[in-house]
Formats: sequence, C-alpha cells, structure tokens
Amino acid sequence: MQALNHVSERQVCEGDGGVGATSPGCHAAGQTDAVDIDVLGALPLADRWTFVRGRIVETSVELDAALRGLHAQLRGLDSVEALLSAPVNWTQAVDQCRTMTACAAVEESAIRAAIGKALDEAAIAYERRNRYMHDLLTADLADELLPDPTLIDKRNEYYLLRLASKQNSAAVTHVVLDDAIDTVNALVAAIWKVRAARGYLAGQTTWRTALLGELEGDWHGTATWTYGGPDND
Repeated sequence: MQALNHVSERQVCEGDGGVGATSPGCHAAGQTDAVDIDVLGALPLADRWTFVRGRIVETSVELDAALRGLHAQLRGLDSVEALLSAPVNWTQAVDQCRTMTACAAVEESAIRAAIGKALDEAAIAYERRNRYMHDLLTADLADELLPDPTLIDKRNEYYLLRLASKQNSAAVTHVVLDDAIDTVNALVAAIWKVRAARGYLAGQTTWRTALLGELEGDWHGTATWTYGGPDND
C-alpha cells in the first residue's frame, strides 16, 4: 500500500515520476486560499453556511470544467474550443462521456471501469451540490414549508427540502454544516478523479494510480490517494 500523496490544483508534483506522479516526493501546492476550517467557527452560523456554500459553488464549477476536459479528451481533442463545445447540460455531458468511454480505445478493462466509476462519483457529488444550491431551507421559514420546524435546532441544522417533487429522492433531509463540508470534499475528490481519467487518456500514465486508487478530497482543493496495486503501476 502506498502512502498518501498530495495532488495540487496545478498538478505540480515533484516525485520521481514527474508531473502527477505518486512518489513520496509529491506534495500539496497551488491550493486555494479558502479560510481554514477552524476559522469558520468564529463566524456567525448564517455566515458559516454562506461561506461553505460558496466553496460548494467554486468546486462544482471546477468539476464542470474537469468534466468538459474529459469530454474533449474522449473525442481525441484537447483544445479550449473542444472543451467549450461540450454539452451545457451536466447530465447530458456525463451521459455522453459514459457512452464514449465504452467505445474508447482502452486496452485494460480496469481502466475503463475506473473511468466509469469516476463519472458515477462525479454525478453523485454534483447531485449533492444541487441540493445545497437549490433546496437548502432554514428552520425559520413559513411553517407550511416544513414538516415540523420544532424538531430542528436553529443553532446548527438546516433542512434540505425539495421545492419540487423528484422521483426516487427524499423530500426532506436534515443536515448540519459538517454535511455541507463533506460535500466540498466529495466534489474535490471527483474533480481529481475526472482529471486523472483525462490525464491518463492523454498518455500521461503517471495518473494511473490516482485513477485506480482510492482518492479523498479536502477543503482546500487538494487530494490524497492510496493505491494497493503493483509497484510498477
């Protein structure tokens, strides 16, 4: 099992394998200027929620860009124009990436499966993003919008309450700030998985272990991963 290795937003990594490598020399660099998690505790609760939702917005835009990059790469392109020509609709872009992955010239089934898994995880993270952007309601809204506003602790908790019905989705979810922070981390992890898929398809095989390994994102936009495969991967 390899040790956890940091990946930077600029993909700077000074390990033996070069850019994107996972040797012990890799380090976190180019991370965001996001306020440290501990500092958030000094802010009023409403401001904490506003700040964390801002990080969700920021990371979801990065995930959208990463997906567009993968969409272009699956078409054999790497220009800005190709990235911008990907579908505007998120779900449509993901679905097209899945279709193209199934037809891509990838010899290893494990790589193809890993790209599919990266797309699945990205879709799940983006759906979580949507709930916080469109459905987050506070406890002090009109009573008719809430199942029972007396059950909520106004100091810590909010509702994710769908304003329109959606099949096979919970109407109401009780969330705390840590849940929103976990969503930031999930979005960051998805960003790096999608980037790893694009990088590997572009011939940068140093992305292989990140694509095949277990990856975790963090608040500042960096990621770590573990990979238990062969040492020569």
